[in-house]
Amino acid sequence: MVDAVLAFDLGTTHLKWVLVEEASGLRLWDGQADAHTITAETSSEQDPHEILAQVVQTLAQAQQYGTVTQVAFSSAMHSLVACDDEGHLFTKSWTWMDKRAHPTAASLRRSGAGRELRRLSGVPVHAMSPLVKWLHLRPQLPSQVRPVALKDYIIHHLTGQWATDYSTAAASGFLGLDGRWLPEALEMARLDAAQMPGLHRMRDRLTAREGAFEVVIGGSDGATAHWHLGVPPDGTVGVLAMGTSGALRTTISEPVEHPELFCYLMGPAAGYLVGSAFSNVGNVLAWLAQLFTVDIDTLVGEGIEAVRTGRPLPLALPYWFGERSPWWREDLAGAWIGMTSDHGRPALAGATLMAMAAGYAHSLGTLHASGASLQEIRGGSGLLDRPNMAQWMADALGHDIVLHDERDASLLGAVDLARNPDAERHSVASGARYRPRSPEIQARVINTWLLIQRHMEREER
Repeated sequence: MVDAVLAFDLGTTHLKWVLVEEASGLRLWDGQADAHTITAETSSEQDPHEILAQVVQTLAQAQQYGTVTQVAFSSAMHSLVACDDEGHLFTKSWTWMDKRAHPTAASLRRSGAGRELRRLSGVPVHAMSPLVKWLHLRPQLPSQVRPVALKDYIIHHLTGQWATDYSTAAASGFLGLDGRWLPEALEMARLDAAQMPGLHRMRDRLTAREGAFEVVIGGSDGATAHWHLGVPPDGTVGVLAMGTSGALRTTISEPVEHPELFCYLMGPAAGYLVGSAFSNVGNVLAWLAQLFTVDIDTLVGEGIEAVRTGRPLPLALPYWFGERSPWWREDLAGAWIGMTSDHGRPALAGATLMAMAAGYAHSLGTLHASGASLQEIRGGSGLLDRPNMAQWMADALGHDIVLHDERDASLLGAVDLARNPDAERHSVASGARYRPRSPEIQARVINTWLLIQRHMEREER
């Protein structure tokens, strides 16, 4: 049996895994399972016991294909699990989509303390933030409980140690931009640094309880994607992610303070993950596809064709799940404005795609204004694999987009961290390049953003 690396991506929609030969990187086995995220009106939870059971089951099955010597992790940002020192649960895992902490977030946003927390941590004050979730939950919890991420909980079960990486901690709101647990956040949360997990680089290793394999700490999905895609910490390369949610981000060497952007430390001397996060991407398209009883590929194809014909479309406010960038408001709702009886499924799909692309286009301009040159944009995940989607986004942004053969960048970043722990960053091969071909689409996208902005300004008045 060959020595092998087993990597997991703990996502919001799926738990994905891949087993590769340690020496060559040859793929031996891969798969995915439903992450069983239970979403109600304002809540969005995963059961840590179920996720852990799937990890343990997959680890056992993987031994049929190779001897697992290393297990590595990537995980969605902003999860919160409340548990005690032994790992006994007091909550399930609240995902980034959970909006129950909206009253706490809204109150903090109006306060000087909230603005100071954002300045010191780089994490926008929003219900996605584990710190905000914790502040909302804290009065209901016993004193001995600690806040951890879902990945931290899994790693504790495998190793017996409470350990996290800088990128996961940075997205929690508890960590300062200087890489230390933030005293102001801990005081507000009624915690001390001893109750927080030990901080590690993404490539660091712990020994499993039985000593049979090593656990590579890994990182947040954004951080591991940037590692796999070879993003340097100089703002020259952007990553466009379109999964359940979405993001446009880059890595820079120094922190950036901007009200529309997040800024998360990657680790000592590793730079900062800076960009925009969008709450309404694949989840909205899945909702629309279910509403119209078609598959997502059909919906996207019809929507793009409706835009390319140049016909008038309604204005979409694609905020079915609230929104993060640039508004950072959990209470936003979705709508189509200016609908007529002539607007059927293709028009509504096209209007939604236009509004999504407009958010990315605005983010691109914001990153440029913040000093990131973004000479190249690389595709990071998900919907860019769908027919016509990469070309659509290249046209919408007026920018080349480069897709690589393997687009599960977050998952493969965890593999890279296990196989090449001494590399400064992963070396990425060139990929398929999609060049803008329709300047009129970019012009329509820019105009769509202006219309959305005007609507939001009127609403705020």
